[in-house]
Amino acid sequence: MKDIILAKSHLLENNLNFVLVRNEEILGQSSGRGIKPIYDAYKEGKDQFKDGSVADRVIGKAASMFLIEGGIKFLYTDLISDIAYDMLTNHGIQVEYSKKVPMILNRTGDDLCPMEKLSSNAEDVNQLIEKIEEFFRNIK
Repeated sequence: MKDIILAKSHLLENNLNFVLVRNEEILGQSSGRGIKPIYDAYKEGKDQFKDGSVADRVIGKAASMFLIEGGIKFLYTDLISDIAYDMLTNHGIQVEYSKKVPMILNRTGDDLCPMEKLSSNAEDVNQLIEKIEEFFRNIK
């Protein structure tokens, strides 16, 4: 439980968007936006998530898939979608949030978040990674 307290306080006090803590040690942190911080940490080594705690600003289905596959125990988030909350709690992950919404919208608020669209028919994390990598290639 100390890990999630450290992750949350570090996120908020340092104006970060992602913090990963395990055994009272900060293993990852980022001010990057969107799915990128979780995606990058997962690609660096999903084992670092095992039994860890994550604090992140926004969690939708795509992010929750990485966190579930990584094996986190606790999550704090400012904003979470209904589907992400259900997925995480159904996998035994304790979730604390500030606000829960039906879906995560894009930055302009006029459509569904691109990552939510990509994850809508992704059957597993590997398929999601392929879709995200293609998305990143197309926006560069």
